[in-house]
Amino acid sequence: MSPEECAAWYWTVEPQSEQEFLSWLLLRWRVDPVMACIEAFRMIPLPYQAAILLDLFDAPEDVYQFYGLDSSKPKDQVLVPSGHGLGKTRTEAAAIWIHKLTRAFSKQICTAAGGDQLSVNLWGELRKLYRRLYQSQPALAQDWDVLGTSITHKNSEYGDWITIARTARPDKPESLQGAHALDADDPFGQLAALFQEDIEDAPSGGILIIIDEGSGVDDSIREVMEGSLSEPGACLLASGNPTRPDGWFAEDVDNTARYAVHQLDCRQSDMDQDYFIPYRDFGGNVHQLKMHGFVDSKYWQNILEECDGDEDADRFRVRVRGVKPRSAMEQVIRMQWLDDCEKRQPDEASKADPVILSLDFGLTSDKHGFAAVQGYNIREAYEYLPKDKPQEITLDAAQRAIDAQEVYNAKYIIGDANGVGRGAMEYLSKYYREVKPQANVTVIFFNAGAGAMDNKRYRRRRDEMWFKEGRKFFANPRTYMPAIPGLKKQLATPSYHENAAKIIEVETKEQIKKRTGETSGNMADAVLQTRMVYVSAVQEVPKEEHKHPAPFEKHFKRLRLRQESGQYIR
Repeated sequence: MSPEECAAWYWTVEPQSEQEFLSWLLLRWRVDPVMACIEAFRMIPLPYQAAILLDLFDAPEDVYQFYGLDSSKPKDQVLVPSGHGLGKTRTEAAAIWIHKLTRAFSKQICTAAGGDQLSVNLWGELRKLYRRLYQSQPALAQDWDVLGTSITHKNSEYGDWITIARTARPDKPESLQGAHALDADDPFGQLAALFQEDIEDAPSGGILIIIDEGSGVDDSIREVMEGSLSEPGACLLASGNPTRPDGWFAEDVDNTARYAVHQLDCRQSDMDQDYFIPYRDFGGNVHQLKMHGFVDSKYWQNILEECDGDEDADRFRVRVRGVKPRSAMEQVIRMQWLDDCEKRQPDEASKADPVILSLDFGLTSDKHGFAAVQGYNIREAYEYLPKDKPQEITLDAAQRAIDAQEVYNAKYIIGDANGVGRGAMEYLSKYYREVKPQANVTVIFFNAGAGAMDNKRYRRRRDEMWFKEGRKFFANPRTYMPAIPGLKKQLATPSYHENAAKIIEVETKEQIKKRTGETSGNMADAVLQTRMVYVSAVQEVPKEEHKHPAPFEKHFKRLRLRQESGQYIR
């Protein structure tokens, strides 16, 4: 630490003007970014946030000792694999403002796999800190315009002093290439002496790269950034849930010789606990500032329960411990749940519930699935080979449902009506509307490939069916499943992946076949489709008022039903 830095940090200076005060203040924040958080943004960082900032900005040893933090990690380039909800985005926002304010004509490049992560999440935090900066130091804040995806200086001549956001698009990695900001054109002052000009002593230039949710950023994006990180003093802060076992983020968190790796566990930030960090004010007095954690303990307790108490389960590793998963995929429905279901007796209360029949259709050469479920009791499930001709396939599937409806007095029939099964579901719809309306059967057209109802958590309806409804059904202590050959294996086979945007995707049948060689999971799909009767967004379709000539009747009806996919018809 230089004498000037020491004077600014201990605040032994006596500024004679506001400009001189601000100059010393910025030097104090450059030396100690934790002080910047407290004094500029009225933010009390937790100890792990302080450690991240000190490593990122290569703080002097005295600063580490003051906070009681480890100074042995590498500097400037920091990786933060972490659990959920630990304040990573707030830390990134603080780092951006500190770098911008304390390094004139610097540049901050922010990237993430999704635009919302930048424009909504990160920029939201940047705006919050900007408002606080405006309250604490308006003379510093008034120089900046916080725009939609950039922060620019109000003086257009300082256009290179900028913060910008760029979505990490693997198809256009060159958009993040070639970013540099270091001003080092006269490192020895020879030009200044030759032209009798003053040497600029203030810190100038430099680049900070922020990568939000690093697991979701493609390797090609990280590769093109290597040039920007090659200049002296270039800073990198990459954080996120380590959702993948492979890729640059998963590999680099093991490279502790190059990076300061801060692995954050949710339990380091317990909302029910208080954490302390010291602060030396301008008068030299030291205060112990108190801050509570960010994460409700119920969060990790619920996940641990879902993982059967296994802290090494991939979901717990990623979402709580901040440790990369052992596998890219994790089992959706646990074998232990299925074993328990087979050992139980049928649920008595469910015998009063209506029976739901379900049809799932494979490809032409694949087996089709049928299931009958009553409440929490699986009454029947099987697979069968379809007939050879499309018309025979339709009639055979429909007749199986009609026969089963008479046996069980079922009140619902749900079927995968996207593709091969469309004809059978149309037939059943017409049958129970025109031929046997007294049965009071509701026929539901289900499209597993349609967009999820909860599109912030799932990609397709099938993902919701398996993860949200399937897990809930088979984990319930009331669920009974008879020993049906092949069913347990089909239910336990699919895996799921939770991407960087926290969207859950369950393996498709094609992916399962490629991974395991299994040709069908249609019996399991048929069982799970019965759960979608209760969550489908459905409405009754009014009866037709106009009839078309017979040759066109079927054609127009198919067009209407295609548009009404996902609705039910009485």
